[in-house]
Amino acid sequence: MTDDAAADAKLVKMIVFAVGEQEYCIPILSVREIRGFEKTTALPFAPPYVCGAINLRGVILTVIDFAVYLNVTPQPDNPRRVAIIVESRNGTVCGLLVDRVIDMADIDLGEIQAVAEENSSLNGLVMLGDRMIGVLRLEVVVGQLVKAGTS
Repeated sequence: MTDDAAADAKLVKMIVFAVGEQEYCIPILSVREIRGFEKTTALPFAPPYVCGAINLRGVILTVIDFAVYLNVTPQPDNPRRVAIIVESRNGTVCGLLVDRVIDMADIDLGEIQAVAEENSSLNGLVMLGDRMIGVLRLEVVVGQLVKAGTS
């Protein structure tokens, strides 16, 4: 039974979503909610990947257009676009605008193949069936957003 417990300890429940043709995932425990995309209020002098801000039950959140952030052509007319509201470990909350949420999956952390760049927003790649999924480093993405917002 200890072998099963050790195997379970390496599995992390992730939410899988698509941006363009590529699929990515983040830990489900980082996700506060998923909501339909709504009009945002523009933020002057924000980086190009910042859509703007939304009011979420009295809390103002910045929304990142993840397609623009990842240098992928955005799909503004896609009715399946949603904002994934995430919270980083340091407590920063923001929205990630993605083309569509696909599913949830148990990802074995031992099967993630690292990418070369240490400070990349991509932790690595993992195979899920016959699909290659990018595992995001949420701390890096949110950290870049906060840093860009304060400069």
